[in-house]
Amino acid sequence: MNHFITRGLLASTLLFAANAAQAQITIGARVGANLANARITTNSSFVVDTDTKAKVGAQAGLTLNAQFGKLAVQPSVLFSQKGFQLTQAGTATLNGVTTTFLNKSDAALNYLEVPVNLVYTFGDEQGFQIFAGPYVGVGLSGKDKRDGRSIVTMQSGAVTDYSTSETYDVRFGDGRKENSIYYRTINVGLNGGIGYRVGALQAQVGYVYGLSNMLPSYYGDTVTGKDRTVQLSLVYFFGTHK
Repeated sequence: MNHFITRGLLASTLLFAANAAQAQITIGARVGANLANARITTNSSFVVDTDTKAKVGAQAGLTLNAQFGKLAVQPSVLFSQKGFQLTQAGTATLNGVTTTFLNKSDAALNYLEVPVNLVYTFGDEQGFQIFAGPYVGVGLSGKDKRDGRSIVTMQSGAVTDYSTSETYDVRFGDGRKENSIYYRTINVGLNGGIGYRVGALQAQVGYVYGLSNMLPSYYGDTVTGKDRTVQLSLVYFFGTHK
């Protein structure tokens, strides 16, 4: 599926290049906000409850508009802040020792994102819009704050309560390093939504549906995480007179 998205972006770029001479081309500055979240799934028999909450982040960059009547191709290059808040609870018993745990993660992840959207405007190059297309994100940096609490009950009845709280630097890749949390470098998926354009201004509301696993491969199939983000954006296209 990741190869499909990559090929789709390449095909979109080639299509744009082939028709650029026939299009009305403008470039705009884009700013906006992300209501970022992730779909976390786990196959672990020890985890009995998993819950995620959204984080608010910013996005900023440039959008190119190649207009063909009511249809436009809009590739963008964005700095995009994403992430999620995760709470996991569960119980594990081994050799008569029972451990009850509650773990929390607050991940703030920064990406360089390149969405390529096909936009249809219902008016004469302005008015209500619908859009859709693929995107590729490349991980840049981030922080992940992890809080944990474990209550260990021995066979004798003795109880020990452990608590930890650490903030880690995020690294992108599949490696391991002390005092670091890893996420996969490439994040790909689809996005789509609605918008409105009037003159040089374009406002859009979109939903990002990640297809790739954000978590590193050393977790195996035990835990997966996929991008789920609501995006709000405003673009001002320079050189537009309508």
